[in-house]
Amino acid sequence: MRKLMTYALLLLFLIPAYGSALAQQSEGSKIIAGFDYPDIKWSVPKVGQEVSREVLDNGMILFMMEDHHLPLFNISVRFRCGEAYEPTKRMAIPDITGTVMRSGGTTNIGPDSLNTLLESLGASVETSIGFESGRASVSVLSKDIELGIKILADILRNPAFPEDKIEIIKAQYKNSIKRRNDRPASILSREFSHRIYGEHPEGRITEWAYIKDVTRDDLVAYHQKYFAPNNMMMGITGDFDAKEVKKLLAKYMGDWKQKDIELPKLEKVENKATPGVFQVFKDISQSNIRFGHLGVNWDNEDRFAISVMNYILGGGSFTSRMTTKVRSDEGLAYSVGCRYETGSRDLGTYFAYCQTKSETTYKAMRLMMDEIEGIRDGLVTEEELASAKDSYINRYVFNFTSASQIVGRLMGLEFNGRPGDLLETYIGSIRKVTRKDVLRVAQKYLKPEDLTFVVVGNPENFDGSLEEFGKITDLTPEEPVLD
Repeated sequence: MRKLMTYALLLLFLIPAYGSALAQQSEGSKIIAGFDYPDIKWSVPKVGQEVSREVLDNGMILFMMEDHHLPLFNISVRFRCGEAYEPTKRMAIPDITGTVMRSGGTTNIGPDSLNTLLESLGASVETSIGFESGRASVSVLSKDIELGIKILADILRNPAFPEDKIEIIKAQYKNSIKRRNDRPASILSREFSHRIYGEHPEGRITEWAYIKDVTRDDLVAYHQKYFAPNNMMMGITGDFDAKEVKKLLAKYMGDWKQKDIELPKLEKVENKATPGVFQVFKDISQSNIRFGHLGVNWDNEDRFAISVMNYILGGGSFTSRMTTKVRSDEGLAYSVGCRYETGSRDLGTYFAYCQTKSETTYKAMRLMMDEIEGIRDGLVTEEELASAKDSYINRYVFNFTSASQIVGRLMGLEFNGRPGDLLETYIGSIRKVTRKDVLRVAQKYLKPEDLTFVVVGNPENFDGSLEEFGKITDLTPEEPVLD
């Protein structure tokens, strides 16, 4: 495995950038570029072989992989819950619950004592609840395995949710909401998501009205509703003996009873376009630009070709077309590129982004649009295709360099209901992408007529009207209500 990683790392640095950068290469790098390298032959670790999986009597799904190189022990836990399952007025309860589970200690050990204990052990315990999942983790030295499991079980089962810790988190929310219009990047991200997704949970805007009335009872009820062994997956890695660890899990979690959990139905994203230009006035010298539209979900059969296409267009750092044109050739921006999300359960987004001087706003946007139109008009070069595919393949093996990464990815497949062989077929799926595939998906999944443009800056200083890109709507960020 180490030889494989070394080989892959060498490939990563030896394979040169293609396209416009080719002319700037030295004679030696051009020679290296002409070398033929054998394909990476590597197999993804599998459940039932390198990684064990079993369901415990209380319904907990357990993944385990021993790794005795270092005296470390790690547990990663996932629960099915999150903001996406909640109505708008309750959208903050999952996050506050996940935060105070850790910061507030348990009914058996207070937060200060817990922090002192973890510090003395050189250990860490974390909890959080995000958009579609809750997470928890513990990391300890292998000599402290039992104590680590005991602490984690106590936090998961007996959080105290003290009032003072809840008020601290609410105060942090209030301050964040109060200052949300201070940073152009925050305005840009918020307004773009809201324009694309509307009132869907992906596009909701957090307001103080949703936070101020959250109580301890809300957190207790949320925890009781979703935290049960039959709603969790646990991945265990490191220097441990599987039989002994299972005995400890039985000791500290074996009497944890199952619950009947009915997850609310997730709201579907409405697949509709919201074209237009939304100018958000802010008196700054630089424009912050993002434009895009709804994209695809993780089941789309074209996701591999879309990823390769996006790499060539603007996702490939300094070698991509957008970066080469707008940054390297024209010197208009430091940060420029695009992203096509292909890993979302529901429809993700495609978006391009740029930061440039107010006086070059129109020009930068025009050049980025030219590149979108260009990749839809003709085949990419063989060099561009090879560079994109090599980049994806060569960095893929680095997703599996540790037992924690391996178990996390295999556990994630099951948690998200993905095919069990998805990781094994990834490299082959990337290799199959052709120039014609790139052109086909560019024409099908890049939709200039559907683009939503959000620009944060001072339109008075723009170098041209943005009407060319769609109907202009001027927006002024509203001051948040903090009463």
